[in-house]
Amino acid sequence: MKQIIVLLAAFLIPFAVFAEENGKSTAYTAEVTGVVCAACKMHITAALKKLPGVDKVEFAKGEKEGAQKVTFASTTASLTKDDATKALGDAASQYSIVSLNKAK
Repeated sequence: MKQIIVLLAAFLIPFAVFAEENGKSTAYTAEVTGVVCAACKMHITAALKKLPGVDKVEFAKGEKEGAQKVTFASTTASLTKDDATKALGDAASQYSIVSLNKAK
């Protein structure tokens, strides 16, 4: 049984590495205002997940008063602040994406 697991792992690891290398993602950091509760975070998370390849969104206290630092990764290397604002749809009147930059 142990040999089968080792052989299976040896067979699958190269495919996992290939998939990861070809499915590269770009990390982004945004500054968002208007986020005051957990429901706000859920709305923003749902909106950002509409963008290509975004599956995880994280929030942290922003540097400026009333702002949240939002980090996520996307399979698109050219997302803009306008793309993220469009993803918010009607909620863009409640939240403001102040900046969106590729993470360093």
